[in-house]
Amino acid sequence: MEVRKTSLELWPTQVNFFETPLDWVVNRQLADEAIAAVGWSETHDVPSASKRRVRGILERSDAGQALKAHLFNCARAVLGPWAKYLDPDHCENRALVIAPGGFISTHKDSREGDLTCVHFLTGSGAGQPINSVGNPRFVIEDPSRYFDEGRLPFEPRHGYSVHSRPGLSVFFPSHIPHNQHPRAGSTPHVQVVANFRVTLPDNLEERLFD
Repeated sequence: MEVRKTSLELWPTQVNFFETPLDWVVNRQLADEAIAAVGWSETHDVPSASKRRVRGILERSDAGQALKAHLFNCARAVLGPWAKYLDPDHCENRALVIAPGGFISTHKDSREGDLTCVHFLTGSGAGQPINSVGNPRFVIEDPSRYFDEGRLPFEPRHGYSVHSRPGLSVFFPSHIPHNQHPRAGSTPHVQVVANFRVTLPDNLEERLFD
């Protein structure tokens, strides 16, 4: 299976994108599993935040295990020579079923891990630039400034928008704030969040930079 990777230096952290083929059957299978698990239908009200999460989605089926193995491979590629410090047993994961009108407030995942991945199972961004406005619009925020601070004309935007598409994974440090704008339309959007633990040696920064 061909997997494309793109890296971007921001603020000055690194954000990595991995893309599987759009027709990888795992994406559709897991999206259907997540939607069935929350019991969503067009006649139901928008489920609460707790009801639209499917915790441990990657351990529930063969499709989940396949995606989990893929995401671990991507995490190792992100870490490069530091991949030996990736905890092979830690992958806190959940599917999020975002109903029409649903959104995700700005937050961090640093309590769940050190390296966060958002893998989109659905989305309309096929053939569009990654950095464009999608439905829903996923945004990685600049952690160096408050969200309500204005910017001057020569300054870049506070956030980096990602156009979701099936098979697109976004990897970034778990301390980076991120959010999702409201979902428009009549069908739910599904994505998987996976958090990985990186157990670095003691005093690593002192040894590298002092």
